[in-house]
Amino acid sequence: MTLRDIAEAGGMNKASVHRLLRALMHRGFAEQSALDQRYRFGNAPLELAHAFGAGENLPTLFAPALAAISERTQELVHLGRMDGTRVLYLDKVEPERTLRVWSRVGSRAPAARTAMGRAMLAADGVRGPALEAYALATVPPAGEAGGAVELAHLGEVVETAAERGWSAEIEENEAGIACVGVALTRRDGCSVAVSVTGPIERMGQARRAEVGALLREELERLAPSGFELTPLH
Repeated sequence: MTLRDIAEAGGMNKASVHRLLRALMHRGFAEQSALDQRYRFGNAPLELAHAFGAGENLPTLFAPALAAISERTQELVHLGRMDGTRVLYLDKVEPERTLRVWSRVGSRAPAARTAMGRAMLAADGVRGPALEAYALATVPPAGEAGGAVELAHLGEVVETAAERGWSAEIEENEAGIACVGVALTRRDGCSVAVSVTGPIERMGQARRAEVGALLREELERLAPSGFELTPLH
């Protein structure tokens, strides 16, 4: 647009618009054509949009999907991404009925023990010996109770998750609690996952399958642009 067009559209005088445009050009948000002196967007808006979707604002991007899933399931919903061999919990939406679980936003848990971690391992094609580090990360520190996730078992649950499009974890992270997770991949960033968590009495085998299908349905509909469900095998 020309300087006059921008001033008229913004209801401002040309001197003020010119000062604003010079500031925007200095920061890369605008540029001026040497041929006709018209103004257009620079590269900075594209870079800003890319940074917004690269991970720092994942809770904002996924908020509609998390809210819809929690509303439909009336269960606790988590959003997470991989951080080394662990899952970083980025956000959660709690149902009206309370559910006491250990998780909190900003906390981490071994990926091999969580539905979200298993879903992301499956989606990212981590198989065989590459899973060993994730299994070892579940070994409890000396003096603490609990057992490690066996590599063979981890391989089986990851392969199952890849085949059906959703993962499960049943009382392996917390007694009395079961989770179902679905991962989404993207070309220019790390994978993410969404899980539904509920008490084992409400999350039997049939309900887990129902929740897995529901997660895929809602994420297919509401996931941010650029995020894709892994195809069913």
